[in-house]
Amino acid sequence: MPPVTSDNDLPKLLNTPTKQVRRIKKLVLEHLGSASKYVDRPPMQGMFSRTFFVTLADKREVVIQFRTEELDLDAFKVAKGALGQVVPDVVALKDEELESEGVWAYSLERLPGKIWVHGIAGKGAEGRIAINRSLGRVLSKGCLADNSSEAVSTKVRPHLEAILASQLDEVVAYRPLLQGLLDKLNEISKLPLWVSHYDLNEVNILIDESCEVTGLIDWELSTPKPFAVGLGRIHTLAGEYTGGEFWMPDEFEVAERAFWDELFAGMSQKTREMLGKNIDLVQDAVILGTFLDTFFWEDGEVGYGEVSMKALPKFLTYRIPQVRGDGPPYRD
Repeated sequence: MPPVTSDNDLPKLLNTPTKQVRRIKKLVLEHLGSASKYVDRPPMQGMFSRTFFVTLADKREVVIQFRTEELDLDAFKVAKGALGQVVPDVVALKDEELESEGVWAYSLERLPGKIWVHGIAGKGAEGRIAINRSLGRVLSKGCLADNSSEAVSTKVRPHLEAILASQLDEVVAYRPLLQGLLDKLNEISKLPLWVSHYDLNEVNILIDESCEVTGLIDWELSTPKPFAVGLGRIHTLAGEYTGGEFWMPDEFEVAERAFWDELFAGMSQKTREMLGKNIDLVQDAVILGTFLDTFFWEDGEVGYGEVSMKALPKFLTYRIPQVRGDGPPYRD
């Protein structure tokens, strides 16, 4: 997806704030049936859009985005159908002039709360624990189907095979483990199909003053995966990166266990019992998700993030609470 790091990444008809606001006023009047009363910039811009908070004359609050690539609206619809009000409604704002210049406009429901990275300020350890507990509760509703065979064959297997075939030096040491996961994919495909966020992080999670999750945003690159494959980020949700190094605050294990406890408690008894009988596969799925998150696959090319690569050896020793019992989350 083409990045939008400055106004100059947009075509001439949108390359200044004044032009953007003018276009927003035109779009909301045409598509949303109300004039815009206030147009504000959010406290943080994403890498792939120009985003604005807009208050309409009829008191509705929406988010307007200009993007240089079309959004997959189905990704939002699937997530919202499972998770409900924490996922925003989104509609395309048709504009032939913009689209002829390679820009697409969207209106999204403005959800309550602040992004985690801002809302957590001053909340301390209890805030981190509360967010993880709430997030587990939210994601517990993510079951979409009893098995995930199609997602494995169309999404997971090609990604994993691409990593294995990569000539990156960083892949070499992990090939035996990657091959082992590839050999287990038929078994992993028996896990339920689950809503999976492509980039679950402290910017895409909204929270209220009590550190309860009020929204999950930026679903456009997301696709459902086998249960737990999309949970490779639990390390950084319960812990954090500082100066490019992963570390575990004192409350790490309490927060991490709270996430998994709520995740299992909130799902149906039938699903919980099925996963309990296949808990080793769930563990494998988490490790698989950790690999897929570290070695991304875009436009046929495999790459990796320097920071996540540095933490990978530690992350691969992780064991979920349902497997490790009273033991530590990471092996020495």
